[in-house]
Amino acid sequence: MNNIEDILRAKKLQIDQIEAPEELEERLRNALNTKKQVTLGNRFRVYVVAVVMVVAMLLSFNYDVIAYYSKQLLGYDQVMNGSLKQLSELGKGQPVGKSYRFENGVSLTVDYVMADENQLLLFYTIIDPSGHVDEDDISPFMSLKAFWGEYHHQNSQGNMNEDKTEMKYISSFEPPKPFEKNLTLKFSQIKQGREVPAEISFTLNRNTAMGHTLKKTLNETIKVDKTQIKIDSILASPTKTVINGSIQTIFEVVKDQLNGERLRPTDLTLKLFANGKEVSQQGRGMSTDMKGITFHSDYDPLPPDLKQLQLELVRFGADHDVNQQFRLIRTNDGDKQELNILGQKVEINKIETAQGETHITISSAEGFILSRVYLMIDEQRVSLEQTNMDKYDKLKDGTIIHTRTLRFLGTGNELELDVQRMTYTKNYQEMLEIPTN
Repeated sequence: MNNIEDILRAKKLQIDQIEAPEELEERLRNALNTKKQVTLGNRFRVYVVAVVMVVAMLLSFNYDVIAYYSKQLLGYDQVMNGSLKQLSELGKGQPVGKSYRFENGVSLTVDYVMADENQLLLFYTIIDPSGHVDEDDISPFMSLKAFWGEYHHQNSQGNMNEDKTEMKYISSFEPPKPFEKNLTLKFSQIKQGREVPAEISFTLNRNTAMGHTLKKTLNETIKVDKTQIKIDSILASPTKTVINGSIQTIFEVVKDQLNGERLRPTDLTLKLFANGKEVSQQGRGMSTDMKGITFHSDYDPLPPDLKQLQLELVRFGADHDVNQQFRLIRTNDGDKQELNILGQKVEINKIETAQGETHITISSAEGFILSRVYLMIDEQRVSLEQTNMDKYDKLKDGTIIHTRTLRFLGTGNELELDVQRMTYTKNYQEMLEIPTN
């Protein structure tokens, strides 16, 4: 709206600066003094010409405003976040307006496209005149086919109207290569177990595509227990900011697997701060493939007046191979046995037997879990039956201690805790400065 007001204000100034010619007054006086009568027909033609001139003048003054409005995304307010709304108000992106209609009357229309170096956003509408748009299964397995390859669907968000006749979606796809122009959206409808494929082709206008605002290779490392987190790069664009990194190479994964020491990350929480304010997170992901264990964290776009950029490691958790046995000692009441499991302290509070069962009560830091554990009873392995009686106590230093009881079937004289795997999550406050120039 600010842009529209600026345009109208500029046009008003142009009108105010228009000056009448010096001879205009004399011509008007001579015309009034003539005795020639104007007929009704002549008068009508004068009115028509005047109206046409006024309309033409208004259209010429407001052409920029009309063109501006024609680029707006209508009906997507409930789906777009703040940054996308700003881009929409600036008229960024490309209208498409192509549809496909299935035999049952359900249609999918590609309304709009936004593209930058991080992603391609597809704005599309699904319409079901029967009012069952929530039941029409348009498969989420979409892709964009191009000459040089296929770009996969990453995520979607949508909003349905009250009549259940229309759904507005915004779907994110991998960004097409710079030389790709002709794209085909491949999707399908699933009805009664039958998949009905469909396609919509369109040409991507590269003049409307956006680039990046910040792009850097970082190669920074944050040390955590048993491994390192590598922050490889940052790519900020008008639609989002992406941090890419890795935890292990494929060679490290194979080595740990062979040594029986493999870790499986379960939690990696990173916060991004721009000019001292936290940037909202859009999503995150982690994968293990031929590249090793890699991750990405997605955030909102960076502010235009960027002066400082920081990345904080908040929390990291992983499941670790242990494969160790710990002999348990029956102690007197109040005495505790302490175990050290890969550097994590676990206290055995008490061991009890009741009705043919062995109950072992343990305490550890919050976030520590014995994810695969057995009890060796007189050299016989017994599986964990149940964990119960969870209790959390907060110490004066803020540490939270988790106490619970492990329940095993069977009793015996010789007991060993066979820990195959464990999971623990640890909080960090490691801050990394990211250059902004």
